[in-house]
Amino acid sequence: MIVLKILLYILLAVLGIILIVLIIPAGGEFSYIDGKFTYKIKLWIFDIMNSEGGGLYKWWKKRKAKKKDKPEKPKKPKPVKDKKPKKKKKREKYEWEKELDNIPVNDPEAESIASEAVSAAEVTASGSVNESITSDVNETAESSEESKKEKKKKQKRKKEDEEYLFDDEYEEESAEDEEKKSFSDKIEKIIDIWESAQRPVLKIFKGFRLSDLYIDFEIADEDACDCALKYGKYSALIYNGIAFFCELFTVRVKTIDVRPAFGVSKGRWDAAGKLYFRLGTLVIAGAWFLITYFFRTFLPEKLRKRKMKKSAARQK
Repeated sequence: MIVLKILLYILLAVLGIILIVLIIPAGGEFSYIDGKFTYKIKLWIFDIMNSEGGGLYKWWKKRKAKKKDKPEKPKKPKPVKDKKPKKKKKREKYEWEKELDNIPVNDPEAESIASEAVSAAEVTASGSVNESITSDVNETAESSEESKKEKKKKQKRKKEDEEYLFDDEYEEESAEDEEKKSFSDKIEKIIDIWESAQRPVLKIFKGFRLSDLYIDFEIADEDACDCALKYGKYSALIYNGIAFFCELFTVRVKTIDVRPAFGVSKGRWDAAGKLYFRLGTLVIAGAWFLITYFFRTFLPEKLRKRKMKKSAARQK
């Protein structure tokens, strides 16, 4: 019981950590003011990284550098063991070699016995050679018989192919029809997946929250006519772009100010904002997609196939 309780507590702790990670927003802040770009990458309240070189990432790098700077302890040398030379195993001698070793030197009887032993070895070698030659001859004869049988089989196959040419053409046409059907089925599946994934994908895009959007632009030019033309182009792009982003993402505007600066050579482009995203939106969108795909395409296709099988069985 105690072990089960411990396991349950561990599971609850893991689930709690996963829920916290899914709920906590991750993102950052950015700003471009007076030609200086600054940023902060944050996980809820904690600064992970920023343009000034601070945050948890800098702390982790410093800690890693301190570990590298610490002197390593000298390792004790391992005692070297004296390796003894390995003894080579002697080859066992044949019987005729043992007989030759036992015979004394400069003995006529010994020389006759040695010659008899050598002749016996030559006879055995010649016998093995003759056996190999006879086996090769038998193998060539068997291979020739097999080649003849294969030729006869090939001739029979050619005759059968000539007889069933019409059937082959019919099979090729049916294979082409099946390929066309499979291609059309794939396209239909892709369309069904896209239709069931439209709303979940929009949910993911809406999960990106752009808040406290600050825009302060001055469109400058020394020529008044050129300045007015630039102001019209940039204001149309900026306002239309913000409208598009408001439809696709969740945008909360703080201030937007775009104005012309006649007779000025250099303009001003100040912008700032905060962008956050929760991982939980991905999980919700994935579950939404699976449910819609199951009830919209997968289950109806299964029911339709079952009905077709039942109708075919009744006709039989």
